[in-house]
Amino acid sequence: MAVALHGWHPGEVAIQRHLGFADAVSDSWPIVARSMPDQHRLFHTSNLNFIPVTAIDKHGRPWASIMAGPGGEIGFVTSPSRQTLSIVASLWDGDPILETVAAWMKDSGIYETDNHLIAGLGIEFSTRRRNKFAGRIDDIHPLGTRIFDLKSINCPKYINVRKLVPFAHARPKIIYQVEHLQPSQRLPQDLVDFILNADTIFVGSIYKSQKSTASQFPSHAGMNARGGLPGFLRVSPSDGRTIVLPDYSGNRFVSSLGNIEATGLVGFTIVSFTTGDVLYMTGTAKNIIGQEALKIMKKHAAITVMQVSGFTFVKDALPLRQQAGTSVERSPYSPKVKYLVEESGEGSSENADYKAVLDSAVQLSENLAVFKFKVPPHKGSKRLEIRPGQAVVLDFMDWIGPPKYQHMSNAKPSLINDDRIRTWTVSSAHEDGEASWFELTMRELKNGAVTGALFDILRQSNTQYGTPITPRKPVVAEVVGITGDFYLRQNNVNALWVAGGIGITPFLSMLSALSTRNRSGGCDSITLALATKEPALMVDLLRPLLAHLASDIRIVIDIFTHVNGFQLPEDITQRESQRLFIHHGRIPAEYWIKTAENKNVLICGPGGFGDSATEGLQAAGVSLERIQREGFY
Repeated sequence: MAVALHGWHPGEVAIQRHLGFADAVSDSWPIVARSMPDQHRLFHTSNLNFIPVTAIDKHGRPWASIMAGPGGEIGFVTSPSRQTLSIVASLWDGDPILETVAAWMKDSGIYETDNHLIAGLGIEFSTRRRNKFAGRIDDIHPLGTRIFDLKSINCPKYINVRKLVPFAHARPKIIYQVEHLQPSQRLPQDLVDFILNADTIFVGSIYKSQKSTASQFPSHAGMNARGGLPGFLRVSPSDGRTIVLPDYSGNRFVSSLGNIEATGLVGFTIVSFTTGDVLYMTGTAKNIIGQEALKIMKKHAAITVMQVSGFTFVKDALPLRQQAGTSVERSPYSPKVKYLVEESGEGSSENADYKAVLDSAVQLSENLAVFKFKVPPHKGSKRLEIRPGQAVVLDFMDWIGPPKYQHMSNAKPSLINDDRIRTWTVSSAHEDGEASWFELTMRELKNGAVTGALFDILRQSNTQYGTPITPRKPVVAEVVGITGDFYLRQNNVNALWVAGGIGITPFLSMLSALSTRNRSGGCDSITLALATKEPALMVDLLRPLLAHLASDIRIVIDIFTHVNGFQLPEDITQRESQRLFIHHGRIPAEYWIKTAENKNVLICGPGGFGDSATEGLQAAGVSLERIQREGFY
């Protein structure tokens, strides 16, 4: 059989051009090899408990099948030659490869059609290692696979690491099996939930050659894996059968997308590694790029949309399970989950019409500043409401532009797929209805794309700390949404606020809100425990807020710092209802016993700080029900 070593096939070229990759990968097709190196043969025969493979049904539709060794043990694959893999697989009712096997046996092996194309992906989840192969089934006594090409360069960066072990007690049972889904039918809701909880999907595809180009680009199958955070796959709520798979930055070969571009067909299979349940789906598919994609998936400009035409769901099928007591190590490259425009919640923010325009900025220290944004009114938009302590989600893509392409960035994985969307806690208070402006007290992150660009405005102005500046050029961001349930309630406050460094931000907003509230009866009592490396700066932030607090609001502020010799400024007001104390060192364990009794606790700060505070509070007898932690923005 001819080998596709004469260039990328027309579908691959088309999608590479759509994505702007064509020139970058035009000469990369020689990585497709005619045979397997010995290390790849050893990998498939000695490392793998299962192999996802692409099977073609009698209707020419690709499915992602699962081949596993008996009992889930390693060693079910052998390699008689550098071009052959022999697989002794444990198959179960409902797996699509059974149809291929049955057709072969019926026709005594003379069934030489595209239905006997096969492709597989050797994937080792514990190491993120993976290698692809593709070819034809040569025999089924046992099943043999003749390799005609091997794609040895792959992109493992979105694989979620997990430890899988054999599970010999699987009892497969078909729950759903629909060969042809009718146009009015939806996927059952339990399968929709299954899809939305997935963090891994196996993608089966096929390229069908034309007679005129068959010698140059022979028909072949493809198999790939895609990973992300749970929820990265979305299902259309309106029809319950359209699945949207976001395309993440990879090696730019886009072979699976190229096959889809050429045939409009795809197979998706999802496996639960905790229960062994397997969902097989096949259907029509389309790659959508640019503005048309943004109309479907919020903030993601490259997607594959599948219309399910058939599916099978088998419970307790995979003879492997995630090892008890182990956790999944999420890929640091996986971007945040994006939602469909038609979905409720984050995916279709009610605030998407609002723009935030930078009005002024004040630099407080080398890496801390306050940025004030104005929000121009927008006809038809709902009111922009921000509760004290909530955060705003801003999209700076139009201002900064997309990141330069990188395949890998081990030093900072977040650079890959950076959508320029950031979340900050709002430090100003807005309790009088619509917010026409807001302030962000922001710390610059080392090599931060967005904070770096904002702080560059301050550096270019060359003004002294504390002096407001206005930007020379417009800085405009889209308001994606307002988020967070960590906010000041309307009832009387009896709370312990715990802040680590810039984690003071939501409490600045809450103090500002308390100073403007119309209060009737009751007494607010607050203790603020603040751990900081910048005590003088924090006191300066607190000073004007304390000055405006009503005298019947009782507040104690304990500042913990390692800065030697720091003393409170002599001119700071010390009312009877307000007390500030400086403590040297960390917050001690006994502090929680003295301060947390009968108080609701709010914690905001870096993860390690929040963990330590939570553990100390629990040791002091504070139940988790009384502790609320904020995501650290």
